[in-house]
Amino acid sequence: MSKITRSEKEIEEVRNAILEEALTILREEGFEKLSMYQLGRRTNMTAANLYNYFRNKDQLIIAIHKKTFELLYAMLSKAVRKEAEPMAKLKKIIKTFLTFAKKYPNYYDIMFNRRVPQVSDYYGTSEESLAREEYESSVRNLNLVMSIGKNVLSSSSEPDVRDVEFYFIRTFSELHGIVSLYNSGILKVIVKNPERAMHRIVDDLLTAYIRRKYR
Repeated sequence: MSKITRSEKEIEEVRNAILEEALTILREEGFEKLSMYQLGRRTNMTAANLYNYFRNKDQLIIAIHKKTFELLYAMLSKAVRKEAEPMAKLKKIIKTFLTFAKKYPNYYDIMFNRRVPQVSDYYGTSEESLAREEYESSVRNLNLVMSIGKNVLSSSSEPDVRDVEFYFIRTFSELHGIVSLYNSGILKVIVKNPERAMHRIVDDLLTAYIRRKYR
């Protein structure tokens, strides 16, 4: 029997289907359950067949990172699309980021908590091109947030880039901390109302921006 030759479109469709199933495993069961064996079982494909589409687990993880950062960017950009005032955009960015983190805790885990190879680790390898695409998808989120932060900090003069970086790092650190406590269940042990605690953190962060802008 002759081997069936798939078109480029068919190959991409199968690859996307595999990736979507990997995201489902990640979303429902977490990173620990994501393996080529489990993925093969869920897609009714042999490991050998899977490797025709993703040469190794590294390629799969890079593709997952790219997909999840694209999802985050889509949510963030949509949230601020109709907002004209910088502070309103910042509020939407922060609240949408929290929504993403709570709705997709396992995505958030692999994006921001897991120690995975960075783009520089793939220089000179067969994964370099894919890793660069993943890096660009993540940087789009950073550029969007930084531009909004810069506009918020701007008053009559151009803000020092170091101020923008400082407030971004501070804001992300506090949000990441509260998200990690929330998603791990620890926040429920510490406070009676985790949602209220998260809202107070957000309000405090926004107040810091306002004070910085009008001081």
